[in-house]
Parts: sequence; C-alpha cells; structure tokens
Amino acid sequence: MKNFQNKAKIVKVSKILRNILFAGLVLWLAGIPVVLVQAFGLWKNIGSKATLYLQGGAVVLIFLSFIINLHLFRFFDRLKNGCLFDVKTVGHLNSAGRWWIALWLLEILFYEIGHRFFQISQAWNVDGLFVGLALIFVAWLLREAQELQEEQELTV
Repeated sequence: MKNFQNKAKIVKVSKILRNILFAGLVLWLAGIPVVLVQAFGLWKNIGSKATLYLQGGAVVLIFLSFIINLHLFRFFDRLKNGCLFDVKTVGHLNSAGRWWIALWLLEILFYEIGHRFFQISQAWNVDGLFVGLALIFVAWLLREAQELQEEQELTV
C-alpha cells in the first residue's frame, strides 16, 4: 500500500513540475525568435563586433537552456506517465545534467573571450557546474537503485 501511495505522490508532483516546464518550453519557443530579431536589429544599427559577439553568444546560451528545459520536461513527463526510473526516464535526467555542464563551460568561454577581446565585464560563476553534477549524481543514484531492485526481484 505504501509503494502505491509513494507512486501516486511522484505522479502528482511530476504533473505539476511537467506543467511548469511546459510553460518554460513555450516561453523559450516564443523568446528565441524575439532574441534573434533583436540581435539582428542591434547588430544592424550598431554594427560593432562586440555587439555581434554578445548577441550571438546569447542566442547560443539560450538555445542550450532550451535543450536543458526540454530534457527536464521529458523526464517529468515520463514520471507523470508512470514510467518511474526506467532507463529512458533516468537518461533524460542524465542528459539534462550533461547539457547543463556544457552550458556552464560555454558560459565561461563566452565571458572570458568577451572580457579578453571586447573588454566586456561580466562575471561567471560555478552554479551551473554544481547543478549539472547534482543532476548527473541523482541520475546515477536512480540507475543504481534500479539495478539493485532488479537484483532483488531476481533473487526472490
């Protein structure tokens, strides 16, 4: 009985988080063209290399954020559908963590190049690294728990 209640709670919370992430996907899909139009307009009016660099880098970072949001949406969508902690579900969480680390690395590269060549003063931080590593760790933990459960089912 307790396992059924836990599964129902997971599905319920997953529905809420999935809806929030779906709203995020809609906003990203609406926001990316707006950013592209604004970037082109700024570059056309100003025409400097720094402006092109900033706007182009922002588009790349926004696109990676969209991919992360998409993987998290797929993870919670599978949880909502009752596919608890199978390979594909955990894979989406692991992919979101890997993309988050890639986003963090590109942010560092983006800010450092901007600082060195265009004297743009922007600070980078390590929160993206920690979030990505945390997602990968949770995915690994879920994968190990799944393997442990499979071993217990085989021995019974």
